[in-house]
Amino acid sequence: MSVSNEPATVRPYVPGPKNQGRAPVVPPATAPDHPGTLQPHRPHLARRPAWDCRVCNEAWPCQPARMLLGAEYRHNLAALGIYMSQHLQLAMDDLGRLYPSNPPNGNALYERFLSWIRNKGPMGPDHPMAR
Repeated sequence: MSVSNEPATVRPYVPGPKNQGRAPVVPPATAPDHPGTLQPHRPHLARRPAWDCRVCNEAWPCQPARMLLGAEYRHNLAALGIYMSQHLQLAMDDLGRLYPSNPPNGNALYERFLSWIRNKGPMGPDHPMAR
């Protein structure tokens, strides 16, 4: 089997006899405007100092960002916890400067940044050694 170094060619959509004049059917999970679609060319990153998502304008980490972070750190949840704790501290500082008369609620930020991280390893929350 030989491997070609040539870039793959993308053929344009040409209506055929089966789908004359109709657009190709795109499954909902891959449709560009579907909320479950993760767009790698548009990463769900925080817009500082407000800490909302640059793509979907939800509070960061939004659900797509959580999914991507969870996948990236799936083998090292401790590192994910440390990473998100650093972002929690940055958010506390930024939001405190942005809204000095209404400082951020630390409990709410904890829920937003850290509570979604769960131990999914062999020693789950019901394991006797997890207590």
